[in-house]
Amino acid sequence: MKTGIFSLPDPKMTFREAVDYAKKLGLDAIEPYPSREFERPDAEEARRLGEYAREQGVGVCCFSMAADIVTGDRKAAVENLKRYADVAAAMGSPYLHHTLYPALGFENNGLTFREALKNAVEGVREVYDYAEQIGVQCLYEDQGFYFNGVQRFDDFIGEVNRNVGVVADVGNILFVGETPEAFAARFAPLVKHVHVKDYLYKDSRWPSPGEGWYISRDGGYLRGTVIGHGVVNFQRVFSIPQSVGYDGYFSLEYDGMEDAFRANEMGLRNMKRYYELAKMDQMKHVDVHL
Repeated sequence: MKTGIFSLPDPKMTFREAVDYAKKLGLDAIEPYPSREFERPDAEEARRLGEYAREQGVGVCCFSMAADIVTGDRKAAVENLKRYADVAAAMGSPYLHHTLYPALGFENNGLTFREALKNAVEGVREVYDYAEQIGVQCLYEDQGFYFNGVQRFDDFIGEVNRNVGVVADVGNILFVGETPEAFAARFAPLVKHVHVKDYLYKDSRWPSPGEGWYISRDGGYLRGTVIGHGVVNFQRVFSIPQSVGYDGYFSLEYDGMEDAFRANEMGLRNMKRYYELAKMDQMKHVDVHL
């Protein structure tokens, strides 16, 4: 199992310090994003970080970022993504993962899904084509209220008309009332990267739990928690990409109220355990008489 870390446990931690943290924790890679040294795109700093990570035996599995290429100044958003594609290439990341319209809310800015899809596809193609020229593949995940859920994400993939890769975020699909298993199964052959996180859940029959909880598109409530403490069945979810030979990274993403350092340690142990259990499930399906 190749492991990485996306969300860092300390907001003051630099990505160079994140390399040291990953090494200490026994992780294989880091997954930087536009913060700390990269609040603005800086290819030279990215090269230095990549060199330092390699010296420490730590990889850079992906560069990930939030972006809105559906509303507002879409041209500026696309140009910004191109600059971060340069950053990804400079640090040695094979992938640039970016969102399309990340809002978690019921507002729709007057756009139907089809209108949002048209805008997103225009921007995606331009960024994808640029990144491809510099050796970086663009990846996309189930995220937000718009581009989430199996059918809507399938519509998006079908419209892009590029050799896109998918980030299987095993928590985000819960925001639209669907299961991580359904998403992983539908897009398994396209999965290039996995975000591993977990959520507590209360359905819409409950009153709002208050601070720290998100509302889902179907009116339920979600709160980030330690991997293994929430509702995601990781053993089943991990078995799906394993069944098609996935050999990429599983990147820790913690979004909860518990101490983040302890949550990462516990989550990593659980993640590895579920991965091994999923691997055993796969072995049970092997025909020993072949």
